[in-house]
Amino acid sequence: MAKFSLSKLRTFAKGFEGDLFSIGLDVHKRSYHIALRRADNQTITWVSPANSECVADQIEDLGIKVDCIAYEAGPTGFGLARFLDRAGHKVIVAAPSRIPRPTTSGAKTDRLDCIKLAEYAAKGMLKSIAVLSEELEAERSLARRRHQLVD
Repeated sequence: MAKFSLSKLRTFAKGFEGDLFSIGLDVHKRSYHIALRRADNQTITWVSPANSECVADQIEDLGIKVDCIAYEAGPTGFGLARFLDRAGHKVIVAAPSRIPRPTTSGAKTDRLDCIKLAEYAAKGMLKSIAVLSEELEAERSLARRRHQLVD
């Protein structure tokens, strides 16, 4: 996993403290790839452990204003979205089918995915799906498991 350098990120944000930043996350079970996009369309990326609290602390330590944080819905659930929402951030959980994709096949990496999510969020091109409560998410998971066993 790549090193996290808070000083490098602070240098990147220096001079843009009054501007809004967009953040894109490529979320996986073991790590999060994070892209921080400035108002001048410059982006920096880093890798963080898959821990909601750690990500929120890293963003808070930068001392920046965050416009929104976007990530793609997937098997990791909505725990990250609920945590970031409680921390006071606007969170967009985008359905994979609703994220614009290039027409040509090119390189696809976690780093490039988080950069694209930050870009799309900054441009207002992403619509969020409904983030389920913990209870409703557990009920749906139970229903899915029941259907698997019946099948």
